[in-house]
Formats: sequence, structure tokens, C-alpha cells
Amino acid sequence: MLVAKWTKFEIDLGVPKEEQLQGDGWIPKFKKAYNIKEYCRHGEAASVDLTAVEAERARLQKVLAKYAPRDHFNFDETGLFAL
Repeated sequence: MLVAKWTKFEIDLGVPKEEQLQGDGWIPKFKKAYNIKEYCRHGEAASVDLTAVEAERARLQKVLAKYAPRDHFNFDETGLFAL
């Protein structure tokens, strides 16, 4: 993504070919300077154990049955936003 954006900026700003960055050796230094890190948040799409998912889903339904639907809260994406 960094290379694609950088290339677009060079084209949009009219940077001559001889002055454009060559290769991707600049990326590690750029990432270190701006503290950019990559985290693997998920495994392979097909690596989930479907029987474990079904068992956990059944267990969760038993736990949630104790509470009214208005007291259920979905945490799927809420951790991405500060309140």
C-alpha cells in the first residue's frame, strides 16, 4: 500500500523518472520513522475449527439466556473506536 501511494504521489506531483525512488529499500526506514507496524489479527480463513465454533456458540447462548436482549452488547467492532 505504501509503494502504491508513493508511486501515485510521484506521478501526481510530476517527479521526474530519474528522481523517483527505486526499489523498496526505503520502506523499512519509513515504517521505523513513523512507528508503523503490521499485526496479524486473523489466521487463515479456512483454519477455524467449526466444531469448536458450534460448541462455543451453544455455550454463549446459554450464558446470554440469563439476560434480556436489551442487555446484550455486540463487541465485534466496538474495540476499534474510543468512546
